[in-house]
Amino acid sequence: MAKFPLILPSDPAFYELPPPPGSEPRPSLEDMLAEAAAPESEDEEAEAREDDGDAANDPPVLAGSCDAHIHVFGDPERFPYRDGGDYRPKPASADDYARLRRRLGLDRAVVVQSSAHGFDHGCLLDALAQFDGGPDGATGRARGVAAVGPAVSDGELRDLDAAGCVATRFQMRDPWRLIEWTETDRLAGRVHDTVGWDVELQMDGRFLHEVEERLRSWPGRVILDHVGCFLGPVGDREPGLRALLRLIDADKVWVKLSGPEESSNERPKHGQRPRYRDVERIARLLIRFAPERLVWGSNWPHPSARGAVPDDRWLLDLLGEWTEDEGLRRRILIDNAAALFGFPEPVSP
Repeated sequence: MAKFPLILPSDPAFYELPPPPGSEPRPSLEDMLAEAAAPESEDEEAEAREDDGDAANDPPVLAGSCDAHIHVFGDPERFPYRDGGDYRPKPASADDYARLRRRLGLDRAVVVQSSAHGFDHGCLLDALAQFDGGPDGATGRARGVAAVGPAVSDGELRDLDAAGCVATRFQMRDPWRLIEWTETDRLAGRVHDTVGWDVELQMDGRFLHEVEERLRSWPGRVILDHVGCFLGPVGDREPGLRALLRLIDADKVWVKLSGPEESSNERPKHGQRPRYRDVERIARLLIRFAPERLVWGSNWPHPSARGAVPDDRWLLDLLGEWTEDEGLRRRILIDNAAALFGFPEPVSP
């Protein structure tokens, strides 16, 4: 698909361009979910949050809509954290997320293995089973992103694949790193050849140019977390950002519009509605440049937020502000996620 002409956010004309081809005028996010009857006032929104367990207050599910980045942390007695790790998030169960999913009116989820559990996928597999076979709904609503090391067996890869995993995660940020860069090439090739998986990568996007050729050499697609995860100020001409645009233009990289609370320099206080303006600049650039290579994720339960944990409804609203039209939101929430994670065609209720 031809990319929309690239005009950077530093150019005033960036904000005067019409929406990319195939998009529609600019209804609000609430218009996209009109049938959802979401609360309109702050008091009603707060009341709905307090009464998450009451299905009558939840918007109808938008068929096929996907939260492409969540973590699940079960009871540590049942799913212990990895030995030697200091990263021990508070429990956040599949049932907890199912309530949030209903409150947001979302249909599908991608559960990402956290480095807190290392290479032990027990919690991930349990969450996938609950989402696809338990009270949360029908088969086909969840996919998994595993985290495998060099010692993984072909049998374990096939078991994870059968359970719904579609990618392996390379977490290259310290102190959460589980593998070294020297191990990534062989692993990327092995998971692709054995089970057809892609690679999900989290690293400081400011240094993407240093590994650009390595990423190009991996078979399959590369999915970047958290709007590229630029952990510091980045200008329009920075080498890391330019490398990201080249990789997208080569149809190598997809990007998750997720986790602005992890990379933004903003530090919102509790109850404050964040804007994440520095991340917004990059998100709008990517939406303008290649909307067909983007998916959205909440990053629930936000275990590494810098500042107060944001309300996930606010984060979904931000997607509406960044995209500015219903056609692009639907593409990012539904069509792109289905293409990237192999979901079946959605069936409307």
